[in-house]
Amino acid sequence: MSYKIRHVDKWSATDPLPELSRRERVWLLAERHRGAVIAGILAASLAAVVLGALLWMQHQRGQEAAALAAQAGRAYFERPGADAQTAHANIETAVRLYRRLLEEFPQTSGAQQARYLLGNVLAEQGDYAGAIEVYQRFIDQPAPHPVLLGLVYQRLGAAHLAAGEQEKGLQAYTHVLQTPNALNKDQTLFELATLEHQANHPDQALAHYRQLVDDHPTSPFVSEAAMRIRALAPPDAAEDAAEGNTAQDEGQAGDADTP
Repeated sequence: MSYKIRHVDKWSATDPLPELSRRERVWLLAERHRGAVIAGILAASLAAVVLGALLWMQHQRGQEAAALAAQAGRAYFERPGADAQTAHANIETAVRLYRRLLEEFPQTSGAQQARYLLGNVLAEQGDYAGAIEVYQRFIDQPAPHPVLLGLVYQRLGAAHLAAGEQEKGLQAYTHVLQTPNALNKDQTLFELATLEHQANHPDQALAHYRQLVDDHPTSPFVSEAAMRIRALAPPDAAEDAAEGNTAQDEGQAGDADTP
């Protein structure tokens, strides 16, 4: 009985590598760089944990700031009208809480509104210098809220006027008109026109009233502005008289030419 010797093909280093699938190549690469892969996974996990912790802390700070804002708002807006002493105490409480919010949580979403309301409270107390400082800090911050910005400029103008600073008040009102997303441009135009009228500047007042009527036809200030426009710009009697005189002259000339 004879036996056949089985010849096994031997792989040579010069022979081409066997074809690997994409999954096999990935696993092979991961195996070769096992340490780097593990380190990357750990770093990504740590970054996720840190990010989650930061988001949680931010959420907690936002909640605490919102609670302070709610307390300050209740103290400010729910003042008893018949009890002046309690109302004054509520205002002081609101000021204290708004200042605390701005000191402890300056980067939260409610900080900008708190600064605006703090300025309002100070102005209502007659502390116009304090209100102006608070409003100016709102304006000078890196990214003021676009809608609140118009309101702040208007309040700033009112505070300057109350403090006897007429020019600065008018400048602040003008900034409202230059603020793209301001929602109070109609009221500001009305107030500007009123100030110009009181300062005996009828032409400037008339221009503001007309701009209000033209640019904000649905504003609640339009009807009053229209009445003031008629009062400031009645039919020109001088022109009517001039036309009458011209007609009379023409009639006389015609009579002279008639034989």
